[in-house]
Amino acid sequence: MPESDSFGPPFLDQSAKPLPWTKGGPNEDSKQQQPTASLVNSSVADPIFYLKNRVIAMKDLDKLKKSLPSGIDIRITSKNVVKFRARFRKKGYPEVFKTTSDLKSAKRWLAEQERSSLIGELHPTAMTGNKHTFSDAVNRYTEEELPKKGNDAKNRLYHLTSFEKHLGKLKFSSIRSSDIKDALLNIEKEKAKESKQLAPATIVRYLASISHLFSIAWKEWEWIYENPIKKISKPSVSNARQRYLSQDELSRLLKQTKKSKCPILLITTVLALSTGMRDGEIMGLKIGNIQRDQQLIILRSSKNGEPRFIPLKGYAYDLLIDYLSENSDPDALLFPSPDDPKRSYDTRSAWRAALKRANIKNFRRHDLRHTTASYHRMNGIGLHDIGTLLGHKDSRSTARYAHISTEYKSKMVEELDQTLFGGFSDK
Repeated sequence: MPESDSFGPPFLDQSAKPLPWTKGGPNEDSKQQQPTASLVNSSVADPIFYLKNRVIAMKDLDKLKKSLPSGIDIRITSKNVVKFRARFRKKGYPEVFKTTSDLKSAKRWLAEQERSSLIGELHPTAMTGNKHTFSDAVNRYTEEELPKKGNDAKNRLYHLTSFEKHLGKLKFSSIRSSDIKDALLNIEKEKAKESKQLAPATIVRYLASISHLFSIAWKEWEWIYENPIKKISKPSVSNARQRYLSQDELSRLLKQTKKSKCPILLITTVLALSTGMRDGEIMGLKIGNIQRDQQLIILRSSKNGEPRFIPLKGYAYDLLIDYLSENSDPDALLFPSPDDPKRSYDTRSAWRAALKRANIKNFRRHDLRHTTASYHRMNGIGLHDIGTLLGHKDSRSTARYAHISTEYKSKMVEELDQTLFGGFSDK
């Protein structure tokens, strides 16, 4: 009789699903496995099972299960065919499997793995990864990969060092997805003690940073067999926030930023509104990024990894030209701290004060970017063009503004209706 699963007793429902593996040897999850035939209507009291080239009954199957050694598992397919799985794992190496219809073959393969382990003949990739710790991986990644990440390098390093506190001493090739989830849970607890809660989007960024580390270690360094992050479910992220300034709020905010004692609060706010640039991009600008003659800001590396060319026009251009000093060093920060020219100016306290004076609530610095996109949409600019200006690599990031044009037009028609017919319809 052939070994394939393409045959089976005629009384079986062809839609029956295969049963999970039952582990052999002393194991707490070695539970009695029910036959597939019991899942369907059948008049057969004691179903039969196909074991390689012979047929066995239920009592023989039960006897076989009890005799399985540790490391050999058994399952029954949807056709009542018996399958065996041998599994082997050595500390510091990923678990490997071999599935067969023959118990002797499974035992023989398991013995070969144990012999190879004793004489050091396991896969050299696993041996390489076993020589290094997670801290070693972070150090190498910091040296070789972070310089390629531009403005995002600082955040990635912060994420990786957070994981390193909990995973640093572990052998890199022995780290599993469960270890990473435990480390992330500990990071969340640490943030909670600081009265900070990690949002789903922030957790996704933490996982993205460590995932790239494991991906490089897998594909380029050949330290591991697979990326364990792929087994971790990421929290769903909602980009529903669309807070932007009304025209009245915008007027009040600009008046208060102009009155601020912070010398750069007005210009950085106007730049954010005019260009849609991220706050980190603005505060990280260097003099060499400004092309006065072409009226452009050139970001050679951005969050999405690609250069951006941002038009600099009107009020924003005039303010920036007036602000620029005679300093011609292209590597000098455009908005340096008065205490340290190598650090950016910290405008956070001045920003909060201006919002308070302007009586604007529930508004973040990043919402200036939403304001730019929203007003462009109200002016009839297409989503693709808005996404290009903002530097969105994924069109879904821009899609949140799709409804704004319709809402704005509806408001215009409603106002016109009141103007034309308000008095008449009340009569």
